[in-house]
Amino acid sequence: MEITHRKSPGNRVRHAASRAVLGALLIASLASRACAECPMRPPFGLEWDKPAIELEEALLGGSGRIVERKRLAGGGETWQVEGLPQPALQRAVFHLPKHKLAAVELQYGKEDWTPENYDALMQTVKTQLEAKHGPGVLIARKQETERGLLQTLLGYRWKTASGSIELVYFAAQNPNNLYRAVSVHYIAPMPEPSPNPPGPQSSTVPSPGQTSVASKDLAQPPLPPLPEK
Repeated sequence: MEITHRKSPGNRVRHAASRAVLGALLIASLASRACAECPMRPPFGLEWDKPAIELEEALLGGSGRIVERKRLAGGGETWQVEGLPQPALQRAVFHLPKHKLAAVELQYGKEDWTPENYDALMQTVKTQLEAKHGPGVLIARKQETERGLLQTLLGYRWKTASGSIELVYFAAQNPNNLYRAVSVHYIAPMPEPSPNPPGPQSSTVPSPGQTSVASKDLAQPPLPPLPEK
């Protein structure tokens, strides 16, 4: 007599659960590996702490032009740069405390863009960042009305020892006007605090997301990829 062995439903459930757990561990492992293998450098092939004079030479040697300079209280400058070669990039803001590169903000948007254009850009960049650095952390998600102005803010952050990247969507509207923006913020790694600092210190590096809402006039298909080296 032939004896057949049948797996009980309980066994099938356990095997399915095991496969699901293994799959989740594999995804987490790949995401972790992506984080380890993709350092967070500034865009356009630049490097953190690049001296301002070298950065200016690189920008002026290409298509970029500095349209505005602002001095920082602790020394250094903030530059507003236009003409950089990337689709839909309206301008970039370079933060150079102590005359060394510490942060870059890329501002996207066009007057004739629809909400769908902004949504598509947001999702495209988010997907690219997740592929490189794993899932981002939600840092802002709110909608509120202030002085008759409806404001919407959505932001994600990816952070490693080599720096951080923030992706921010901001919109503000009233019955007469509508403003939308998508921005990508590259921020250098912060130095470890000294256990016994010699005295009170203040950071001149913009805190994550600091320039997101304050930025006005940010910058259509084809949707831009993240800048590569």
